[in-house]
Amino acid sequence: MKLDIQGHSGCDIVIVHEDNDLFIHKSTHDPGYVPRLVNQANKQIVASKIEYQNIRVPKVFDVEKSDSSATIKMEYIYSRNYIEHFEQAGFEQIKYLIGAIKYFIDLEINNSQMQTVPSRILTDKMADVARKVEKNDHLKDDAEAQELVRLSSEVMNSVGDMVMPVGMCHGDLTFSNILFNGNNYYLIDFLDSFIESPLLDIVKIRQDTAYLWSTLMYNKPFDKVRLSIISEKIDTAIDEYFTGKYQWYREYYMPLQLMNFLRILQYGHDDKVIAYLKRVISSQIAFINNSKTA
Repeated sequence: MKLDIQGHSGCDIVIVHEDNDLFIHKSTHDPGYVPRLVNQANKQIVASKIEYQNIRVPKVFDVEKSDSSATIKMEYIYSRNYIEHFEQAGFEQIKYLIGAIKYFIDLEINNSQMQTVPSRILTDKMADVARKVEKNDHLKDDAEAQELVRLSSEVMNSVGDMVMPVGMCHGDLTFSNILFNGNNYYLIDFLDSFIESPLLDIVKIRQDTAYLWSTLMYNKPFDKVRLSIISEKIDTAIDEYFTGKYQWYREYYMPLQLMNFLRILQYGHDDKVIAYLKRVISSQIAFINNSKTA
C-alpha cells in the first residue's frame, strides 16, 4: 500500500505498508537534487545515533540512489504537526518543548568547536543572493527588493570574521520539520547549511517563533491569536536563554537571521510571500543599523 502525502521540499513522499509496518519513502527524480537528498539522509543517519533526551530522529533504513534519482526509506512516526499540537497544548507542554529545544541546541554547541568563520563566507553568500535575486523574474524589476539587497550587502560587509561554534547543525530547524508525539519531538528534513553551526539552528527555529514563517504555508484554519501567544512565549524564552549565555549569539544572530530571510527571498515567486519577506528584511536592516548607533 502506498499513500501520497505532501512535502515542502519538492520531493515525492509516500507512506508504504511493508511487513505489517509503515515506512516513509522520500524520493526525487531530479538529478540536480539527488546529492542534496543523499546528504540529508546521511546527516539524519548520524543524528539518529545521538541521544537527545526528548528530541528524537526517525531512523533511516535504506538509501537508494542513481545519477537520476534517489529514495530514502525511513521510520514512520505517528504524530501531529506543530499547529495541531499547539491547539491542544497546555502551559506545561509548552514549557517542556522550550526545555527540549534548549537542551538540543546546547548539546549541538557542546559537540561543536569554536572557530573563526571568515568574513568572505558571508559576503560570498550575499553576492550569490544578489545574483539570484537579479535573475528571479518576480524580483529583477522590483526596485524595493533591489534596494533591500543593496542595504543588506552593506550589513554583511560590516560584519567581519565571526567566532562561533561550528560542527553540529540540523540545518532547517523550523516547526514544520518537527513532528509532535506527546512530549517527544521528532526532527525531519535535515539540510546542509552554508555554515554548519548551532547558531543557524537558533536562526531557523526563531524564523517561526519570532516571525511565524511556517504559518504562511499552512492552509487549514487555526487559532492565530493562540499560536501567536505561544510562539512569542517560546521565542522570548529562547532569546533570553542564549543572550544570557553566549556572546556569539548576541553579536551574530541578527546578521545571520537577515541572511536567512534573504536566502528565502531569492526564490520568491508568490506576491504575498514576497511582500512579507520585504517587510521582515526591511525591519531587520533597520534594527541592525539602529543597534550600531545606539
